Amino acid sequence: MEEWRRQFPLRAHGCRLLNQFGQHFKLAGVNWYGASDSFHVVGGLDARPLSELCHAVAAMGFTVVRLPFSSEMLRVERVPPGAIDYVQNKDLEGLSPLQVYDRVIEELGAAGVTVIINNHTTVGAWSGGVELNGMWFRDQCKVYTEQSWIDDWVMMAKRYEDHPEVIGYDIRNEVRPTSMMGPSPRWGNSSPVYDWSRAAGSCARALMDANAPGLVVVERIAWPQNSLREMLNPKPPWEAWQVPRDRIVLAVHMYAWSGPGAWSPKHFMPGVLRSFFDVVDYVGARSLYGEMSQEALEEQMDKDFGFCIDEDICPVWLSELGCSLDTELEWFTKVCQYLDKKDVDFAYWPLNVGPKPGGSDDEAYGILTNDWQPRWADPRLQALRRLCPQAVLPSPKKAQTRRPLQLPARARADSGSLSPFHLNVTPNVTPVASPSCFGQVDEPLWGAPFPWCQPLPGPLVPWPSSTSLKEMPEARYIWKVLEGVDSDPGKDALTVRCDDLEAVKELCIRRHFGGFVLHEGYAYFRLSSPEGLLMRQQPGYPKTVLYVAEEVRLCGMWQQVEPLESFDTPAGSFKASGDVICLPLSDEHPEAALEACQRACLEAQKPGFVMHDFASACLMEPNEAEDLRTRLENGQWKRCSEASDAGIYLLEPKPFYVGVDMFKDMDAFPGSDARVLKGRFGIARCREICIQEGFAGFAIQNGVARFRSAAAAVLRERMVVSKGSVFYILTTREVIPEEGTHATSASLDQVLTKLWSPTQAVVNGSKLQHKVQACDNLTDEEVIHL
Repeated sequence: MEEWRRQFPLRAHGCRLLNQFGQHFKLAGVNWYGASDSFHVVGGLDARPLSELCHAVAAMGFTVVRLPFSSEMLRVERVPPGAIDYVQNKDLEGLSPLQVYDRVIEELGAAGVTVIINNHTTVGAWSGGVELNGMWFRDQCKVYTEQSWIDDWVMMAKRYEDHPEVIGYDIRNEVRPTSMMGPSPRWGNSSPVYDWSRAAGSCARALMDANAPGLVVVERIAWPQNSLREMLNPKPPWEAWQVPRDRIVLAVHMYAWSGPGAWSPKHFMPGVLRSFFDVVDYVGARSLYGEMSQEALEEQMDKDFGFCIDEDICPVWLSELGCSLDTELEWFTKVCQYLDKKDVDFAYWPLNVGPKPGGSDDEAYGILTNDWQPRWADPRLQALRRLCPQAVLPSPKKAQTRRPLQLPARARADSGSLSPFHLNVTPNVTPVASPSCFGQVDEPLWGAPFPWCQPLPGPLVPWPSSTSLKEMPEARYIWKVLEGVDSDPGKDALTVRCDDLEAVKELCIRRHFGGFVLHEGYAYFRLSSPEGLLMRQQPGYPKTVLYVAEEVRLCGMWQQVEPLESFDTPAGSFKASGDVICLPLSDEHPEAALEACQRACLEAQKPGFVMHDFASACLMEPNEAEDLRTRLENGQWKRCSEASDAGIYLLEPKPFYVGVDMFKDMDAFPGSDARVLKGRFGIARCREICIQEGFAGFAIQNGVARFRSAAAAVLRERMVVSKGSVFYILTTREVIPEEGTHATSASLDQVLTKLWSPTQAVVNGSKLQHKVQACDNLTDEEVIHL
């Protein structure tokens, strides 16, 4: 860790930031707010231990945290009740908000993450729109003056001068008007009181005079949002302020609802005023960023700040950008493509989830689960991780059938600047494994050795003899057939006349129904879950057969094995001949080391591995794994009841039923919607989304499904009464072919014979495939002849 800290402080060289070894250090960051708000401490301390939160930031691949604080926080002596769970954060008890802020910085540094501290607000409150936190001072206030703001910065710089992980000072967030009719800040304004250039220069010089080691980050004026050329003319700030050029970083913020020159407060206004400013922007030919095409957006970003990179003028930090999942994801993807093309420094807003401080609105931009865990399947987090300068897991040399995972060229060249949690990889030598949470994120979901959707006990793996290894493995089904039975009679989502049972089954799965009823040549489909259909089954329906589709998924499980003591074959005598995995992790991270081996095993499509210690492991070849299984069947070896860290591990795929538990008039984390699904849909469709995107539950109310991202166990603990809502939590149970059968390849074969595959059903006949495709555009209540 000391070696990592020796690379600081950073200095600007043209448009790039270099460490003390002359290597590029990319600001790939995230905002973690809370200390700038009414609680005066970072969010999440009421949900998880501080150290876990900080290491989660590192695990997601971020190199820097923009850490907002308020001027008021520096003067508050006590943390408000409810802001911290002192059972989980006992060492924070009795500390002032500033002392808690100290601990956050220390823990982030211990996790290998740098910090840029940011004066976000004057008084601790949620900041947005036209309000009193718009300026760096308060008009006619003797406490929060411009000089006290500068003095606060000098104090903070001295406080953290011995913390190399504090690499910069973002001196003020989003400078903007404090009232609709009041004065507006300007860059180089003739009125010195509201001249942001003059004030920022005074603060920068004071920090230089105090020998502050960090970078000085200066944001453009938020409203209106003009090009950075305004800040560079007639003189660039380092010349105008007479400070070293290599200490200044310019910063911008971007959201879909903001735009060039637009008076962005209209986003916060009621309809009539919003319409007025829409007309003003229309007349001025100004569009919001979210309204632009890819070409127009990139052209505008070039005008706003990209020219600084193209012309190698100075570093630019896009220190805030964020989006919701429902309406802004397409825009966010466009921005990320530009950031990747230009290799732009960034910080996503925000890490936080849950209600915003001081209000009831939920944080729609957050990238964690409801219980403050990384939500790996979040497409925003996946996009951000592609931009992070992190080492990834190369495919073993013998695995030529899969896309190789290689370290991006710029990250490879700059690997010396990476934290100890980012791995220095030399291509085409010995494969290096990283914890799964640091790897590439565009591989299939099943390629990660952690459950993407709890309570699945392991990652999804391909079915035996699967022809597709790059798509997420399909679900297979066991059909329950109940004669003389109906369920939800009269609630027909779709009616089809067909004498081809296989076609009916395929249509049921394709349209995400829970099952169907056959009666006199007609199939009546049901939207309810299989569990609900079975629970509400009613006998007494002659000539009627109820078909219920129970979903089955194949999960990868690792079983540690060892020889019996009666046989003179120590575990150390077993040698695997596959590729070697280097594990640059200490014994302080046993779970991460084991997870790295599991990931390598899946990536290389190998049946097991031998983990010698925390420095290296070796993948097995298929014949070696088969030899071990033979020894197990012969009683020479045994499965370990309790796995240790080092040892021999076999990959043993196991099939699991995937279902749901239903809770009427209940919800968990109400308002914290990770995704919203509207329209006509079945429970099977919601369950599929959960598995694909990493949700463990969802609430349905008034025909709308709202997905929750916390683990299943947490959702059960946090359920509350919610009238009119039905809450569903995913469940799993192992598919056992016969009572007392052990998990072996033979038992898996027994299960496979009972499973129905929709893909195989289509493959078995083009006539059947044509029948089902003809139904793709069916409407509800429509009767179709197949």
